[in-house]
Amino acid sequence: MSTIDTRHEQMFPKLTPREIDRLRRFGEIRHYDPESLATIAAVHAIVEKQPGIANVWSLETLQRWLAERMGKSDVATLKQYVDILLQYLTRCFIAAGQDAVLVSGRVPDVDASRLLPIIQSLDKALDQVRAQHPGYKIAVTGLSAIAARNSALMIEKLNRGLTLEFLFVAAFIGLAFRSLVVMLACIMPGIFPVVLSGTLLWLIGEGLQFASVVALTVSFGLGLSATIHFFNRLRHEERPDEDPAIAVERATVLVGPPLILTSVVLACGLVVTVFSDLPSLRLFGWLSAFAMLAALAADLLILRPTVTVLSRLARQLGSRWLHQLEPGE
Repeated sequence: MSTIDTRHEQMFPKLTPREIDRLRRFGEIRHYDPESLATIAAVHAIVEKQPGIANVWSLETLQRWLAERMGKSDVATLKQYVDILLQYLTRCFIAAGQDAVLVSGRVPDVDASRLLPIIQSLDKALDQVRAQHPGYKIAVTGLSAIAARNSALMIEKLNRGLTLEFLFVAAFIGLAFRSLVVMLACIMPGIFPVVLSGTLLWLIGEGLQFASVVALTVSFGLGLSATIHFFNRLRHEERPDEDPAIAVERATVLVGPPLILTSVVLACGLVVTVFSDLPSLRLFGWLSAFAMLAALAADLLILRPTVTVLSRLARQLGSRWLHQLEPGE
């Protein structure tokens, strides 16, 4: 279980830091004012009703306990009990700087993809309290909340970057081989393993996580390495007076076995991590191995017919810019 905090900070926009410090020393910033306690109670009620959050603690918890056990709900009794508590217990209610009040709750220790909806739902529910008490700053904090937000943002950036990689890498490979055919032919084999792996994650209900996005990115790069080796062999095997299918067949015979062996060895090395005790490492291992084998299948089943069809079309159009013949011709 992890902790999630909802902080309430009193706002003094027209005061300088020195004036705020002086007000704190003289006790003018009070956590026991009726409005402050009402704000804490409202936030406490929302947090404890939020699905996925349990064991909620705040000054409201202590006030309820005093009302039930001692029949007292006055502020003086509440302040007296807070003062006699040990310091580490007091920090469960009031921040060390005395400028914020905490409403703490426990959330499951789950992946960010499952925790983020809980945090977003709680933050949205707190908008009602923010509107009713505009003089207070209410924020969902805590290590779990921060980690979930940052992980979701990082996953989104990696996902966006992986999408852009398809176009950038295809254009770069096409530029390196000086061939539009090569650029178009390597798009589908690059996308196929990522789409297939993403579909598998969706079917088993995993969704995108940090480990899975990294695994797809790594596998995408390793899979493209095999594609580049195939094109490099193909450029030496093609002849201007032969059907492109013959050059593709020769390149497959010469380069196919090493590519298959390399992909299988890499997949076996990655799949060993499934024996790890870390769930994220297990996910990274089996997904990387699966994507590597999917990339190999794409090179053998998609790349070969695609480059054959595009090469024939380019020759019919008679453009060297579409299909750049290399010294092997």
